[in-house]
Amino acid sequence: MPESTPANSVKPDKSTGRVVNPEVLHLDPRILDMPLAAPWQRAGAMAADLLVIGALSLLAGPVLGLLTGVTMASIGSRRVSKARFWQAFRWVLILLGAGVVILSSFLLVGRPIIRTAAFNLGSVAAGPSIETVYISPSAGTVELRRAAGTLQSQVDQLVEENERLRQSARGNSLVNTATDFSSTLGLTFGWAGVYFTLCTVWLKGLTPGKWLFRTRVVKLDGRPLTPMDAFVRYGGYAAGLATGSIGFLRLLWDPNLQAIEDKIAGTVVVRSGRKERSGPQKTFDGPPAENEK
Repeated sequence: MPESTPANSVKPDKSTGRVVNPEVLHLDPRILDMPLAAPWQRAGAMAADLLVIGALSLLAGPVLGLLTGVTMASIGSRRVSKARFWQAFRWVLILLGAGVVILSSFLLVGRPIIRTAAFNLGSVAAGPSIETVYISPSAGTVELRRAAGTLQSQVDQLVEENERLRQSARGNSLVNTATDFSSTLGLTFGWAGVYFTLCTVWLKGLTPGKWLFRTRVVKLDGRPLTPMDAFVRYGGYAAGLATGSIGFLRLLWDPNLQAIEDKIAGTVVVRSGRKERSGPQKTFDGPPAENEK
């Protein structure tokens, strides 16, 4: 009778993604016993970040398009999977992001960076002169027709002036198409996506709000956050809103204070660069260097 093959002698290919990969489930020992950020710190950091995003929204649309292109190219620049689909898709992201950057740079030439209309700073052009039409109670048919003709003429002038102002604001047909494209990016992606993705990656788990409240996002496996990680974590905010904010409130009872965005991205929010009055504590100032791993 042939002997059974030991289970540990089978070495399946982990790259297929059809077996449990312990590397994905790895927990960096440096993360253990880290002081977690308090809920009030996270709420304060989010409030500060929303204020910054509100200020950024005053910038011109092409600026958003420019940073959106950079974000798309950054996501595609990192190899997160060996699958052929991802290899092809990442080049699509890189090329599309480069195209958006070029198009947005073209739109930004000769335009103010800040939208003056948001502050009502733009000069107001004089509108068409509107004549007051007075109709006496005893007006006859001829007078009523004359008044109706005058009112119709004024309506036509207003319609023409409105169309002229729209065309003046939108420019030529090429700019119209590009502006609509940039506006679409702003509606579907927005400053929040660009802000939380780029800041989290460039500042190694920080945003201005998190820096202000001494917190930092770290991955459970201790690896540096990639643009895809940051973008996926930002997508967790949408999931939190879809659950009626329950996904955000779960950090109040979760053992590791993980909100839904942390569960999705495999992250935790810890205190950064702080020592408590009771004595020095373990803090996390960023992922280890490559030579330290």
